[in-house]
Amino acid sequence: MGEILIIKNMKYIVYITICTANGKCYIGVHKTENPNTFDGYIGCGVYIDTPSSYKKSKTPFQFAVNKYGVDKFRRITLGVFNTKKEAFDVEKILVTEEFVKRSDNYNFKVGGEGGCAPQRYVNIYMYDLDGNFVKKYLS
Repeated sequence: MGEILIIKNMKYIVYITICTANGKCYIGVHKTENPNTFDGYIGCGVYIDTPSSYKKSKTPFQFAVNKYGVDKFRRITLGVFNTKKEAFDVEKILVTEEFVKRSDNYNFKVGGEGGCAPQRYVNIYMYDLDGNFVKKYLS
């Protein structure tokens, strides 16, 4: 007899996690087997039952979880999607450059790409003394 292969139908959620201590939020995408069951994930790699996911903080969200504690964060599902692309498309609409610049959230890069790790490189623009653009390069 052959083996039975079980293929799980993964779903992707777009969520907002709100810090009840200060009102700041984080919007992201998460892959899950059952979008109707909370699996402990609150965002940016942080699981409420895994202190190592936030104790050595690398992002603003992780620093906040470490500061306030996991019990001060509430995740709310905004939408459930069948594909990663659909979820990232919605995240891209919500987490815009303007949203990232606001002081009431922990997002620090625009949505639609996945991951919350800081970008290692930024664009640097060079201008001459008269204000004319010379070149663009990565830091």
